Amino acid sequence: MAALRVAVCEDQEEERERLLAMLAACSVENVPTAFASGEELLAEYRPDQFDLLLMDIYMGDMTGIETVERVRQMGESVPVAFLTTSADYTWESRRLSALMYLEKPVKWERLEETLKLARMKLDNRPTLVVYQGGEVENLPLEDILFLEQQGRQVCIVTRNSGTTTIYGKLSDLLPQLEGAPFFQTHKSYCVHLAQVVKVDEALRCFVMAGGKNVPIRRLLMGKAKRAWVDFLFAQTRGER
Repeated sequence: MAALRVAVCEDQEEERERLLAMLAACSVENVPTAFASGEELLAEYRPDQFDLLLMDIYMGDMTGIETVERVRQMGESVPVAFLTTSADYTWESRRLSALMYLEKPVKWERLEETLKLARMKLDNRPTLVVYQGGEVENLPLEDILFLEQQGRQVCIVTRNSGTTTIYGKLSDLLPQLEGAPFFQTHKSYCVHLAQVVKVDEALRCFVMAGGKNVPIRRLLMGKAKRAWVDFLFAQTRGER
């Protein structure tokens, strides 16, 4: 089992070193990377780089809330634990689907609990099971941008590892996506709503994270827009 990849974003050096020392003492194996500001983290951030963000809220010019908002705009659902001396941002942390809200000084027991929850979330994340070359492959749903039927093949476009192509029908994969935020825009396309950046009504398409366009059947345009807006509201309410 791979170690949990943890980003520690804290502008106070003493507190940052304290967190790193506590992480080294946790029972959940982890590899931490320290950042002194939100700007520093975003400058190096890449999709699927971390399994947990430990994010101080009150930092310099960019707050932890603003930093996580930028991460979420990338289509990233990485678990976040906010670190703070105040409860003023409780609603914002919920809106951003925070895993935990840790009061400073952070206690070792609470940090250990946070790592265990992040480990559980990583191990239990839903996947799309596909068969390729006689082998079973599990593709995390959160990494999928969209699925496209091309002739007798289905191309599964992901954020990080390009495209996985399998023989079969899109319709055979759709039952695995039930209950997840996916929407079939066309008989040949199904998109992950969490990876949609905007709706382009002129081109009749969803613009996805990374810039690719997924066409929307004209008769489904209204339904597609409602599905995406409903998903965004559900996220705001902490239901996704």
